[in-house]
Amino acid sequence: MKWNRLGIGALLVYAAFSVQANEPLIDLAAELEAHMAAQATNGQAGPDATVQPEPNQMETEKPDQQAVETEKAELVVPPVKPAPAHWGYQGAQAPRFWHRLDPNFLSCATGQIQSPINLTERHAVNAPSMPSLDIVYRPVPLRLMHDHQGLRGDYPLGSFIRLNDQRYEFTHYRFRTPSEHHLEGFAYPMEIQLFHRDGEGRQVIISVLVQEGRVNPSLATLLNHLPKEQDSLNLVEDLNFNPVRFLPNNKDFYRYLGSLTTPPCTEGVIWIVFKQPIEASIRQLVSLHQLMGDNTRPIQALNGRLPLKSWSRDGVAGQTTRPSIPGYYFDF
Repeated sequence: MKWNRLGIGALLVYAAFSVQANEPLIDLAAELEAHMAAQATNGQAGPDATVQPEPNQMETEKPDQQAVETEKAELVVPPVKPAPAHWGYQGAQAPRFWHRLDPNFLSCATGQIQSPINLTERHAVNAPSMPSLDIVYRPVPLRLMHDHQGLRGDYPLGSFIRLNDQRYEFTHYRFRTPSEHHLEGFAYPMEIQLFHRDGEGRQVIISVLVQEGRVNPSLATLLNHLPKEQDSLNLVEDLNFNPVRFLPNNKDFYRYLGSLTTPPCTEGVIWIVFKQPIEASIRQLVSLHQLMGDNTRPIQALNGRLPLKSWSRDGVAGQTTRPSIPGYYFDF
């Protein structure tokens, strides 16, 4: 059978038209599969998957937990300890009101072994075998400060006392007018107190009473270099000073367990009070009293305490004897 050229062409056109007519014009399923394949290739989820935020978006919405904890730690501010209440020696801040000024000052009213006290021989225990007191002070440039307590001399480390084989560093000294401790019921015009402490905070205070008499060269040195303003330190670098000059020639002393004579009136302080006073002129005593005023705490009750004394006039040498009066003492 022979086909002409026109018939063959018409047949080809018909066949092609018939095939296209039996197929969909747009294959939606194929396009959907192709689209999903393209998303998978680009790292994206399908239409039914849960949409996950980008990494940068996750860091923005949920910060690193360690960074948050670090930031919180930096924001935590330690509590500020309130400063102690201001106290003094006159008016509403006088010693009889100290315990009302600050809860930390309650020992000033409730303590049972408070200082200062009245020292008498008949109320003291003979203890001549009591361990000796070794004093090792070195001369240093003079440092003086006039604060609300009075005149204070600061001392750097390197000077100390040794008591019962325990070393106590010398920290500072103070002046009281009139004296805080009494001897045989009498106050003296002035008292010099030398403060010491060990590494655990235990304190020893040496006390020297001052009576009217001759000019005291050491006090003259201090009076010539007083601070010009209150709460300011006067440092005299070209003047070496050693408060060992304040100690009396006779080293007999009373020893008892008491407290600080200023707030917070902490107890457990060892006091060493020399029996023999030193001397200062009336002009020197008046000058220091005019500078400081009355800066003493009243005498406190013994509450049965019996101070020790380092000498014996009526007992056997080397033997501790108690007085006939009732009471107790600290054998240290």
